[in-house]
Amino acid sequence: MTLKRNYLQAVAITLIATVACQAEFQVNTHTSNKQENPAIAMDAEGNFVVVWNSYFRGGRSNDIFGRRFDSNCTPLSEEFQINIETSGNQREPSVAMDAAGSFVVAWYGPGMVEEDKEDIFARRFDPNAIPISSEFRVNDDPNGRQLHPKVAMSSSGAFAIIWENNEFYPQTDGYEVLYKLYDCNGTSIRADKANLLTQCRYPDAAMNDNGDFVIVWMQDDIYHTSNIIMFRQYSKDGTSKADPCQVSTTDFFTIAHPSVLANGTGYFIVVWDGNPGPADQDNILARRFKFDGMTMSDEFMVNTIFTGTQQRPKVAMNNRGQFIIVWDSKIDPNINERDIFAQRYDSSGAPLGDEFQVNTYIEGDQQRPDVAMGQNRKFVMAWQSYGQDGSGYGIFGESGQMVGSADFNNDGLVNFRDYCILAEEWLKVENPLMADLVDDNRVDVQDLTEFCRQWLTLGR
Repeated sequence: MTLKRNYLQAVAITLIATVACQAEFQVNTHTSNKQENPAIAMDAEGNFVVVWNSYFRGGRSNDIFGRRFDSNCTPLSEEFQINIETSGNQREPSVAMDAAGSFVVAWYGPGMVEEDKEDIFARRFDPNAIPISSEFRVNDDPNGRQLHPKVAMSSSGAFAIIWENNEFYPQTDGYEVLYKLYDCNGTSIRADKANLLTQCRYPDAAMNDNGDFVIVWMQDDIYHTSNIIMFRQYSKDGTSKADPCQVSTTDFFTIAHPSVLANGTGYFIVVWDGNPGPADQDNILARRFKFDGMTMSDEFMVNTIFTGTQQRPKVAMNNRGQFIIVWDSKIDPNINERDIFAQRYDSSGAPLGDEFQVNTYIEGDQQRPDVAMGQNRKFVMAWQSYGQDGSGYGIFGESGQMVGSADFNNDGLVNFRDYCILAEEWLKVENPLMADLVDDNRVDVQDLTEFCRQWLTLGR
């Protein structure tokens, strides 16, 4: 028995040394000036792409770049340019990927008709990042400023692009949310206005495996009484299922950038930042829904640290309904620097562990995170970090496992190697513990029971 125990300890020590939390990795290789506004998307195998805008890369304003990685965060490509038109400022890319790894990137740039206004552009790529379309303009109407594009995509490759039209003319309503729906071949199916109300800003969208999609936005109250978060649901042919519905129940007066994420089994989650008081007291809020519009939860607070400003949340979820929310946090109001925080949840919406700081490089400013999550409960985050790559903002990332995953060594399997780690920590009472699957700061029979369940259902 002692020999066996010593053997398991030796194996476990070796494994623990090789599976410690992965260090931050640098996404961009061009480091001069600023790399900003990262977005991330993942395929069914856990491979992912990160896109961003790069300032003065070619002696001019921003261009859009991307880079592909495998599920172990190993680069699959050099960084590559996405936009073809290079005059003017190309900014705020958004990306979505289907199950096979094909992806679509959308951004805004100088208008094709009026250069002092912006249009929405997009381009399609295959799983190897080879272009399968030229750059194309999404919006049909050149009037107004087209801003803040977002892409939502089904597992089979149908996609929708959503954006804000900012048009200040006497005959218009000001801000409105528009969308265009495409099939898996990139053919436009339908284009329409999402909002029935006025002053709709900062949209986002999510699409399930069937191609049904939901659009969220902030309803901006021009009379400054309070803002609210709204959503509207659509069928896969682009027709609306119902009138817009309200998400938020707590009044807030600050500007919010809502985000939404759907999984393949009929759930979606909306996250936003807001506070009834000043913007420097913003908190992160969320609410869960079914795709038929039924609520799965009341509005709930995500952050547990309430000092400073918590803003710009993003959410990722797998088909089991487990999810993670990330955001940037400015804890010290006297220092203009932020850090990246996250909170993990199980499929019932209960927190898994405590909120935690993601970035380990703490010098300078870390902001604008995005996150993607695989079916094996592994997640990858990307954000912009000031000064870490030696020049302005650079794009950095980090991966991790959801609390409660028995895949302790991050190889996508639950097997004997993971059991060795559990055996090493058996009956320990301390923190952190890799094998603490029920998050009670000990490893005991409850963790062994959960490990066996995952071994039988996830192991190979």
